[in-house]
Amino acid sequence: MIRHKLFSKGEYINVLITNNRYSNIVFPVKAIIHDIEFNDKMPRYQIRIVKFYDDIDFLKRYMFDMKFDRNFEGGHTIFRISRTNVPSVKELQNYIDTKWETFLIVVDSVMCVRTYDELNELQNNIQDFLVEKSIRDLYELTTRSTYSKGKYYYESRGVFEAHIKKFLDKRAGTQKDYFDKLLYRPLSIDYDNLE
Repeated sequence: MIRHKLFSKGEYINVLITNNRYSNIVFPVKAIIHDIEFNDKMPRYQIRIVKFYDDIDFLKRYMFDMKFDRNFEGGHTIFRISRTNVPSVKELQNYIDTKWETFLIVVDSVMCVRTYDELNELQNNIQDFLVEKSIRDLYELTTRSTYSKGKYYYESRGVFEAHIKKFLDKRAGTQKDYFDKLLYRPLSIDYDNLE
């Protein structure tokens, strides 16, 4: 049963686009639906970007030369554009508009919403998850016993937690067990109980 919002061909939507290789980088855009594929899992939309919400520096750093799904059969769209030829988002949009057929992208319906406010909420939820995952990864990297002579080594979780509390200040969650969940590291026996 499909539980995603369904949109029609020709409809304007707001979308988070990403690719499989760098799924931790999402680009919020406004788009028009060019084509739709329905399957038993979720609908997918082939979109044409009509507006970028990121600044040009971010787009040049991360989107240029990145590969995206182009059609439902597996083709690819690559934003292979000279960075010096597009000094602004407006210039980038003008360039893409002149060759829009070559810049079509396929997205899953879960990354599509109707309004900009919904897009902003979706992106913030994803970014919060990615930041928390990065903090957890940093904790894992800096507290390994084999790294004890490393520059960024933390001897205990308590010291790491104190520094993270100071860093996050009022941005940290207010739940009593916020840091327990944030820095959770399962014991090896916990992996044997996975189903």
